[in-house]
Amino acid sequence: MISKNNDSTLALVATAALASVATAVITHASLTRKHKVDCDQIRADAYEKNASEKETAAMEQTKRGEPIGTQIPSLGIDGIYLWEVETLGSRFTRTKRRSINVMHGLWKIDSERHEKHQITETNTTYNKLIGKNECILADITRRPGMKPHTRAYIRAGPCEQLHFDPHTVNAAIVTCGGLCPGLNNVIREIVNSLVKLYGTEGNVYGIRGGFAGFYDTSMEPILLDPEVVKDIHHQGGTFLSSSRGGFDIDKTMAFIEKHSINQLYVIGGDGTHRGAFRIHEECMKKKLNVAVAGIPKTIDNDVDHIDRSFGFTSAVEAALDAIRCAKVEAKCNLPNGVGIVKLMGRSAGFIAAHASISSSDVDLCLVPEVPTVLEG
Repeated sequence: MISKNNDSTLALVATAALASVATAVITHASLTRKHKVDCDQIRADAYEKNASEKETAAMEQTKRGEPIGTQIPSLGIDGIYLWEVETLGSRFTRTKRRSINVMHGLWKIDSERHEKHQITETNTTYNKLIGKNECILADITRRPGMKPHTRAYIRAGPCEQLHFDPHTVNAAIVTCGGLCPGLNNVIREIVNSLVKLYGTEGNVYGIRGGFAGFYDTSMEPILLDPEVVKDIHHQGGTFLSSSRGGFDIDKTMAFIEKHSINQLYVIGGDGTHRGAFRIHEECMKKKLNVAVAGIPKTIDNDVDHIDRSFGFTSAVEAALDAIRCAKVEAKCNLPNGVGIVKLMGRSAGFIAAHASISSSDVDLCLVPEVPTVLEG
């Protein structure tokens, strides 16, 4: 039998043990909190020190004219190779008249007399002029291990000096191939830029019906000015009409020489640009000071060296309507309805891919760039 004294002793021992445990727990919690506070303080001090060092380094970099940040030697570029584009300045002398590139004043157009009258004498300078060898790097993304050189493309934009004297410029615009949303916008802005920005006093010819319009007497050229093209961007198709084929280098050159054309704007796809390049080569062969500007036109977005061709976005929007209709058709045909939409693009699947991503309703998208293997 255990006596009451023994019970009391056991109770005291248990109480002491509990007190010791509680003290240990409290002590441990206190030490943990203190350790956490100390660690937080250490991290805060380290952060403050790091921030102070970064601020000092940034100030030193600014003084040296360097960009702020951490230099990574393994991502450095020690060579930039510019993709050269032949300029007329390398073959022909500039106009004798000093032509500083400025935005000219407003002009009032008399369409019946084909006369231009300047309303204001104010010339406005561009806020940015492109200097020689300004470029855009082709390899924007850099990774460790990449070659330390990159390609680059000439940056587009207004230059300080003009090659042609705007007072003597005669220009021609032609649209070739299939139709594309935005053609009239391009025609309109070329005309407005020539007349309102550069102050062109020569003629701007609109070649009708594609390349055949250079020589087909049933399609006489149209004289273009801002008054003629002011509302054409609200119309579909092309104001100048278009056609496929009809290219004749000799007859085209005859038109260029007869009308003293020194700026030719060719709007079209890859085939049209091959024709434009032939015109350029022929002009160089005949030593004609003529600038041939190719403007990529394709809803397929398959022209190299550009991110997006005009008309592509509109084509994707039109494709979305077809996909929505196909989905309704498939859902309403039970039990296993299938909707199939075939889109344009020839050897490029940009329209199909972008329309599929935009709709979020497509289960399978087949594009020419990715081989499709059917089993079973």
